[in-house]
Amino acid sequence: MMELQAFIGLLLLAGLLGKSKIDLKCLWRRSPLESPIFKATMSRSRFQNIISRLRFDDKITREERKRTDKFTAIRKIWSYFQDNLQICYRPGSNVTIDEQLLGFRGKCPFRQFMPKKPDKYGLKFWLCVDAGSRYVFNAFPYIGRQPTEQRQTQIGAKVVLELLKPLYGSSRNVTIDNFFTSVPLAKELRSKNLTLIGTLRKNKLEIPIEFQSNKNREVGSSLFGFQDDLTLVSFVPKQNKAVLLLTSKHHDNIQNALAIVGYPVTKKNRPEPNENSTQPKRKQCSICERSMDKKTSIQ
Repeated sequence: MMELQAFIGLLLLAGLLGKSKIDLKCLWRRSPLESPIFKATMSRSRFQNIISRLRFDDKITREERKRTDKFTAIRKIWSYFQDNLQICYRPGSNVTIDEQLLGFRGKCPFRQFMPKKPDKYGLKFWLCVDAGSRYVFNAFPYIGRQPTEQRQTQIGAKVVLELLKPLYGSSRNVTIDNFFTSVPLAKELRSKNLTLIGTLRKNKLEIPIEFQSNKNREVGSSLFGFQDDLTLVSFVPKQNKAVLLLTSKHHDNIQNALAIVGYPVTKKNRPEPNENSTQPKRKQCSICERSMDKKTSIQ
């Protein structure tokens, strides 16, 4: 058992030193540039022997289990890992959900190719991370469609709901990008006492046409839509571009929500309060209605 702990320690050390992707032979080189801990802990041949025989399940029954679960080889130990992540730490009031590609070019049925990522090839994981400490609170891999499953739909919403299960009823806020955000998801999270902030894709059916990008809209202007506990914002950061933001947390000070997603309203574009202004106050509008006549306000 002590030898296995030493093996895991060397793996962690290699990652800490940024050498997890280099050839193993380099870690045992006789060079002043390499850490002497590797040679002092165990021989290179012993390390390679352990890593080539390491298993986390019963190999005899693996093929049978793979018929229903692609992740079966490490499903059990991954479940233990997930449980310990949540036992050891409680996140703050704000969490964020996104994807991460872990570089891997070996043989794997759910290996992904993402050309915009640094590694391009690897295993994609969905992560729920504490916004303050960056601690991974919950995670699971994207393995595509299981052998017995039908074609998946609304993947983004399902991922968010699955990752946030341990936080239901905790009054926390989650920040997500436009792959996940939708009005039905925001309403579902509100029913579970969670709030949402996220950018919204322009092809969503619930977005009124007035909120889309338009060359006639002034740079720095914002268009607001309200429905129950939801606020929809269309912000114009530059000509002929509109950033759509949906939030169930901010209603009065919407500038905070814009700043969270990286589009703060500058002093130049922020409207100054005017007590003598005759401009009518914002009126409530339905996000789901196409017609926005007399129900929106531009600032």
